[in-house]
Amino acid sequence: MFTQKYRVAIIGAGKIVQVGHIPNFQSIPNVSVEALCDVNEERVKAIAAEKNIPHTFTDYKKMLAEVKPDITVIATPNIFHKPMAIEALNAGSHVLCEKPLALTYADAKEMMDLAAAKGLTLTVGSHYRWSDAIRAAKAQADAGFFGEIYAVRTVWHRRSGIPGFGSWFTRKDLAGGGSLLDIGIHALDRALFLMGYPKPVTVSGVTFSKLGTQGLGLGGWGADIQKPTANAQFDVDDLAWALVRFDNGAVIQLQVSWAVNNKDQFFTEIYGTQGGAWVGDQDKVELYTSLNGQQSDIQVTVPRSGVGSYKHLANNLVRYLDGDPTAEIVTAQQALTSVKIIEGVFRSALEGHEVALEGA
Repeated sequence: MFTQKYRVAIIGAGKIVQVGHIPNFQSIPNVSVEALCDVNEERVKAIAAEKNIPHTFTDYKKMLAEVKPDITVIATPNIFHKPMAIEALNAGSHVLCEKPLALTYADAKEMMDLAAAKGLTLTVGSHYRWSDAIRAAKAQADAGFFGEIYAVRTVWHRRSGIPGFGSWFTRKDLAGGGSLLDIGIHALDRALFLMGYPKPVTVSGVTFSKLGTQGLGLGGWGADIQKPTANAQFDVDDLAWALVRFDNGAVIQLQVSWAVNNKDQFFTEIYGTQGGAWVGDQDKVELYTSLNGQQSDIQVTVPRSGVGSYKHLANNLVRYLDGDPTAEIVTAQQALTSVKIIEGVFRSALEGHEVALEGA
């Protein structure tokens, strides 16, 4: 039962907007995508025409003032997330922000505090928690199959996955970081979600920029894919590893890369006192335990929803705003926890030692 109509405005017209946000919000009966904004006027007009979006802008402040959206989606270079979210919240709009929510915990906290003060919802697009495989593993965690989860290893290594040399993704002044902020947040959220988001207390992390600086590792993702040029800027991480400790004694080992001389890997491993698991993508989940004194491996038949994780993200947000008690979103505390950990990884890598997390 839908209780009201929601008018959506989107800032940014890159690939994730084209294949993710626009079609999935347009598929919801009580939602209309009213406006699209991008600094590239030619691109925004072409995409709006293709997707039947009535209004286009190159100035997001003008769009917010004229359209007065109920929901604003922000999918722009990372450094703009905070000012754009604050502008949208001040305009009275709920906000779905692409990850990372912000580059620092202090900025993310300021954004969330403003949303709370205005009675608005600010959430982040960590959509992989809605994959069929993660939902199947989470059902086992909630049922107690694993017992106490005391360790999780979560890995996303792209062998060649740098989204454009010289694009905003590879420039620290626009992105704030590389693989860790781009795909590391997704890998981290998968692990934290399965663990129930315990409280992090320390982080030890390292980052590297070894292949991207050689012009190696260009991948197939990103709206601005381009091969290395003489002036291409690559000053972000292409590999990051970290160990996160929590107040309950549990740990996460996080490994991510855009480019690495090793195979592509995408999985999350669970280590529990009663059982464990290997969780991949789509329908790949294997459980490990002992049955009648014998070690047993169980291939899970994962229920397939037939719905992509971005559609779940959009549907849950709208249902949540409609007051549906069964709807799930990335909560303020969860979003802040992720930002705190990622910031800690960068700080640990810079300082060369384990760091305590602020407020932990």
